[in-house]
Amino acid sequence: MSRNAARTRLIASVLCCAFLLIPQGFSGLSVTPASAQGFGPSITPQPRKTDYHPDNQAWSGLSEFVALAATQRVEVELTETLDWSAIGAQDIVIALHPLDPLQVENAGNYILDGGMMLYAIEGGSSYPFLDRLGIRYLDVQNGELPHDRFVEENPNLPIFSPTGAHALIDDVQSLVANHPTVLLNVGGPVVAYAEGGGLVYDMNFGDGKVVALADASMLINQMLQVADNAKFARNTLQYLCADRKPCRAILLVENFEQRGTYINTGDKHADKNTWSRWIREFNETLSQMMQDVPVSRLLYYLGILLAGGLALYLAAVFRLRAGRPYSAHIEKGGQNELPPQSEFDWNLARFGRGGRETNYALALAILKEQFEELFLDALDKWPIPADERPTVAVLASEYRRRFLRDAPDAKKLERQARDLLATYASIPTRHRVFLDSDAYFSERDLIKIYRSTREILRRMGLEEEYERRTRDLV
Repeated sequence: MSRNAARTRLIASVLCCAFLLIPQGFSGLSVTPASAQGFGPSITPQPRKTDYHPDNQAWSGLSEFVALAATQRVEVELTETLDWSAIGAQDIVIALHPLDPLQVENAGNYILDGGMMLYAIEGGSSYPFLDRLGIRYLDVQNGELPHDRFVEENPNLPIFSPTGAHALIDDVQSLVANHPTVLLNVGGPVVAYAEGGGLVYDMNFGDGKVVALADASMLINQMLQVADNAKFARNTLQYLCADRKPCRAILLVENFEQRGTYINTGDKHADKNTWSRWIREFNETLSQMMQDVPVSRLLYYLGILLAGGLALYLAAVFRLRAGRPYSAHIEKGGQNELPPQSEFDWNLARFGRGGRETNYALALAILKEQFEELFLDALDKWPIPADERPTVAVLASEYRRRFLRDAPDAKKLERQARDLLATYASIPTRHRVFLDSDAYFSERDLIKIYRSTREILRRMGLEEEYERRTRDLV
């Protein structure tokens, strides 16, 4: 028997003994789900502190987690009222067993601005924030986890042996969960169940990250002493804090209030160099294709490339292996390399039409930002808050008056500008692409809108300025 196997067996035996020693009369205490699960040592009844509380040194508290955080120069601050206007992207947010839903818009803006969050749940509640991330969850019945290894055959205590290269599982040989739920997403999990679904997901949005954990109780005092759970907790703090020294962690536990509106602390949209390079390459590639290939053939070739790319992507994501009956709808990611799920992956997951088409809302949201600033500035309407801007008809009329005086087909060109402005008005900003999941734009929409945009900017004499701005993104 290998050293790791022997170690795991020993830990499992100790846990089993501890479980059996719990007094039967312990049920007389008032407990929340973490302690109600009966996983911990025998204790003498005493005035009980709140489960998941940093000052609680009992088996269901977080005193060990706070002490571990201190060794990483992470200052944990418990709050019962989250003021979104008082935190910035340099702070990390840790939500453990949240019974009150996070405000999706504030949380989304915080993450896109570079915020880092650990979102750890337990079953039995509703999580709109997870829904917006594109993560579904299954609150499975007793003994129905899609897994094959458990502590002493206890179906509620699964053992995981993570594989792959990821900072969250660095030097982690095994993890033990306590009555976890199952998370589901089109991307591969960092820590997976044997038959599909995930215990841990790492999601990238904008400049920020969300680590989703399907078992908040893995961080309580008792569970940090099990397997490599403490290493996983340490890795998670290091991963989220990154180069923040010292690092402040806002801790939300179970019930909490929220107020205020998150205010972006940096650039609202993305790292300038990254998005500048992306837009420049996108423009050059699309322009070259449109010059060299007729549109009908272009769409044909793009369709072939898209179909081939989606086939490869789906082949990597979905296993051709039958699951147990209760896991028939679980999608399993089987890649050994486990990068965070990117914004493109999320866009594909949220907006895909049954795997047949990709949504180009994100690309168009970027074009919208550049076009609207150039167009409105040329009409002396920039900067003006969106809710104070003139109507589309007024803007199109002003465009005709200033730039189409001598054009023989001025009326037609004015209508073209009006249609484009109306289209851009229906496209959400990059932040809203994350927050609003209903916007959908096809490949054909992208090409059509892109062509109209360039034509109008050319007539306004702004094509070179557009090229410069997409290079520098200033």
